[in-house]
Amino acid sequence: MKKRISSAWLLALVFVLTTSALHAQKLPPNLTYANYSWDAKRKRLPVTEAEAKLPAVVMRDFSANEFTYDASAKSLRLFSLDHRIVRVNTSDGIERFNKIYVPVQDGGQILLLKARTISPRGEVVEVSEANMKELKDEDGGRGYKIFAVEGVEKGSEIEYVYSYEHAANFFGRAYLQSEVAAHNVTFELITPEQFTFDMRMYHGATSDVIADTVQKGKRVMRIALDNVPAAREEGFANMQAERMRVEYKLAYNSARGRARLFTWADASQHLYSLIYGFTKDEQKALDKLLKQMNLPAQASSAEKAASAEQYIKTNFQLNEATDKDLVRVVATRAASQMGFARLFAAILSKLGVEHELVVTSNRSEVPFDESFDTWNYLEHYAFYLPATKQWLAPARADYRMPLIPAEWTATRGLFVRTVKLGSTESAVGTVREIATLTADQSPDDLAIDVRFAAAMDKATVDIKQTMGGYQAQQIQPFYSQIPDDKRTEAMQTLVKGNVPDATFQRLVVTNGEAGLNPLIKPFIVDATVETASLLDRAGSKYLFKVGTLLGPQSELYQNETRQYDVENAYNRRYQRTITFELPAGYQVRNLQDLNIVAKAGTGSTPTYLFESSYEQKGQAITVTINEHYREVRWPKKDFEAFRNVVNAAANFNKVVLVLEKKAS
Repeated sequence: MKKRISSAWLLALVFVLTTSALHAQKLPPNLTYANYSWDAKRKRLPVTEAEAKLPAVVMRDFSANEFTYDASAKSLRLFSLDHRIVRVNTSDGIERFNKIYVPVQDGGQILLLKARTISPRGEVVEVSEANMKELKDEDGGRGYKIFAVEGVEKGSEIEYVYSYEHAANFFGRAYLQSEVAAHNVTFELITPEQFTFDMRMYHGATSDVIADTVQKGKRVMRIALDNVPAAREEGFANMQAERMRVEYKLAYNSARGRARLFTWADASQHLYSLIYGFTKDEQKALDKLLKQMNLPAQASSAEKAASAEQYIKTNFQLNEATDKDLVRVVATRAASQMGFARLFAAILSKLGVEHELVVTSNRSEVPFDESFDTWNYLEHYAFYLPATKQWLAPARADYRMPLIPAEWTATRGLFVRTVKLGSTESAVGTVREIATLTADQSPDDLAIDVRFAAAMDKATVDIKQTMGGYQAQQIQPFYSQIPDDKRTEAMQTLVKGNVPDATFQRLVVTNGEAGLNPLIKPFIVDATVETASLLDRAGSKYLFKVGTLLGPQSELYQNETRQYDVENAYNRRYQRTITFELPAGYQVRNLQDLNIVAKAGTGSTPTYLFESSYEQKGQAITVTINEHYREVRWPKKDFEAFRNVVNAAANFNKVVLVLEKKAS
């Protein structure tokens, strides 16, 4: 067993994180809102003429989280209160808000739940918890109890209040914005005076809206917003990540002095202890497992890591119900996400593979903010091999070295490196950028050859699609899992994206085996099809719908003002060639329509580019299309340039060449 440096902080952490078991009882009387209720005599709230036409409008959104000290248990408890009033004007609005979602993911309990409706005529119908219908969570595992409020009519107000006890957690997040416009939005964080929490606002409001006061031995942090606009989905953006939210964390405890709590350095030590603290029994189980794995002895460190990854991800299953104990993990061949992180940390260490543990967030949901050290960002485990600059995602069976999910890249993460001081070990942590792939590492290329039938009533098309990097990741890991009788159908559907009425003469898939590295072995679909949809006759002319061969393209024709900066899922490139030969005696009237150029960014290599051109040699024509997106992010102030590139591809999709007889 490894020796580790003792730390006074670790002892303090254990003390600070001690929480009580959740009690099946009423709200403690010392809570600020122990007796909270709605206004029993209130009138319906006014809405504007425009709001009355919306599916729904949130008229009040109040939530409060309160930590209180339980003297009998000598620990902190955490309670939340939520009160919402929603005006529903349409069937869609009713469908969305006649269900109450109460979180239960942390083993807590509902202490209060009541709801009522106020009809357009002012009739009040109160619904008791006993009369609410509990629904099954069809999505599974989201951690909610769902209650239905029945009998709601258009123009009604739905109002509900619920209180909930959570397991105490000193890192929190509250969303203040949804896809529905809201009025009177308030969030409060209430704690004993000795605890100082830091709070930060993201998107749409500045931190100066946070009021921090001390009242009767309690510290109250409060955010109150009169109006919050509806968040709107936009192409090439992550609405979830852009929603107005607040993050908070425990920063100081006056009983512990002036030192800041839960820093990134603290997190590094905590993660090291959590992931690398192996018992003697775990060490024995791992030694036995390594013998079974029979890894190549003369391989390089990276090759050993890749072989170990292939074995583990082929023979072990993800199961969040299991714990992190490696003895049971090895015995059951199942592990939680943390269990997989510990398993790979142990294997890499025993194999002598230099690595760093990296923990980050999903940037499409909550981007990692280095300047605010909340541990809420520490969600996803990865390993970085600095010698080869390769990555490993321990709990993701659909990924192989050197890839990790794209949403974990192009963001920051906490890198934890093991250091040795004599016979002891500890950890050093730094927050660094997690680089993403270049555009050329994620290609989606097409090579298409079109041969017209002599009667010009159909065409034979050879089409070869080559996908690498993240473009291949969407299909390559899953291809081998598709039942044999469905694989051909799935690949035909892929090809029909370019040739919808394809009749297949040949279809070959290359590199469809499980566990391949898509940077080295791209996923290739090669087919020959017959189609009648590429040509239309117009008198003596033929219309060749060459643009449709690219398949459906994204479009950005929005009329609304752009809300968010551009954020791509990943960098990527497309190189396509389309070749065809004109029938004898025919020419193309509008070849110049194939020349399209749109770019964003400066320099000889634009950040974003769509460029199509053609070359004619006799009756043979070759169309070349280059398109690339070389940066994940682009500012909304320059959105038009980016939009022009995206729309250029969509415009090419509409190009139709006119084939006409040459003048005699």
